Amino acid sequence: MSYGNNDFVPIIIGTNLNAYNIARSLHEAYGVRSLALGRYPSRETADSQILEVRARTDFGDPDVVVQVLDTVATEFPGRKLLLLPTIEFYTNIVLERRAQLDPRYVIPLVDHDLAKRLMNKTDFYRTCDELGVPHPATVVVGPGPVDRALGDDLPFPYPVILKPSNTDVYPRLSFAGKQKVYVVPDQTALREIAARIFAAGYDDDLIVQEYLAGDESVMLVANSYSDRHGSMRFASAGQVALTEYDPNLVGNNNAIISVRDDELVESLQRFLDGVGYVGFANFDVMSDERTGTRKLLEVNLRPGATAYYTMAGGGNLVRCAVEDLVYERPLPLEVTTAERLWLNVPYPVVLRYAPRGLLRRIRAAARAGRVHTLKYRPDSSRRRRIDIARVDARHTRDYLRFARRRPH
Repeated sequence: MSYGNNDFVPIIIGTNLNAYNIARSLHEAYGVRSLALGRYPSRETADSQILEVRARTDFGDPDVVVQVLDTVATEFPGRKLLLLPTIEFYTNIVLERRAQLDPRYVIPLVDHDLAKRLMNKTDFYRTCDELGVPHPATVVVGPGPVDRALGDDLPFPYPVILKPSNTDVYPRLSFAGKQKVYVVPDQTALREIAARIFAAGYDDDLIVQEYLAGDESVMLVANSYSDRHGSMRFASAGQVALTEYDPNLVGNNNAIISVRDDELVESLQRFLDGVGYVGFANFDVMSDERTGTRKLLEVNLRPGATAYYTMAGGGNLVRCAVEDLVYERPLPLEVTTAERLWLNVPYPVVLRYAPRGLLRRIRAAARAGRVHTLKYRPDSSRRRRIDIARVDARHTRDYLRFARRRPH
């Protein structure tokens, strides 16, 4: 089977929803077939005619990842190989081993030093401060014995958010009561949780942050692309319409309305151009109900798993990397403005579980146009349709199951 075209071959690291998002975006733009590498096959990418998956269980070993990429590179002499990691783990491997990969691959990622600065939340919020980009009010707690007065004099009220600054070290730790992010009710709980985290071996900063209250209606996402000269050339904002209910998947989104948001786009450009960013960026954003200000929470150095909402809004995010790095063409500034509905679950699930206050907007966006990443007419064999039906059934069961456990 052939991959790519005469000019380039897309090599995707990961076999998840994001892998299909990227492969579909490239197929729509160039009619190309992609190659995906990962640990396990998944239903999201199974039986596809636009994407082939090569899986091996030891692909979690960075040495194996680089070895496989070296071998794959020999299959495609004379063509540019566009390397596209889909999750943070693979992104980190590519950043760490970039010197080995650069001679053979075109990589739409920031350099290693800037990546470290942005992935560390202490440095990320400091950078936002320096550039005048809105973000939640933050207090940094250094590692070591917990001060008995910690939390007694915060510049914002309880409850507060507590989370690790270092998202590379923290996920590797294991201890009772571990959470990705903590909503902390008072000073006593803040001190207890901080002490437990440090006792588990975490040795970097903790972030204490103002709690921005609200349901999906205050949650936004944004995806962008900055060209090889460090200039933002694509931006797309999205209003979250439905989040994941499974506690193990908290933070993932299953429905997004692509929207026009000039304030948010201006903040993104100030941030990205201010640091000389290159490549894809995916932002989590919240709107402060008190002021309406859009505040950046964090940045991921790759397209978001839900980034296909940008296609619903009228813009092909992934195409930017090909035009910029493969064909080296100048990119005009593109900002999506159409209000459409992106789905990762059946539409009736969205109507049933999305916040009531968003339903009118959801229905209006759906009438204008709705898309489901996995439902792609040129890739709709009988086996593929069965795979997608099973994915949708699994998501539906999860909402039925976990909705009962959520507080009302």
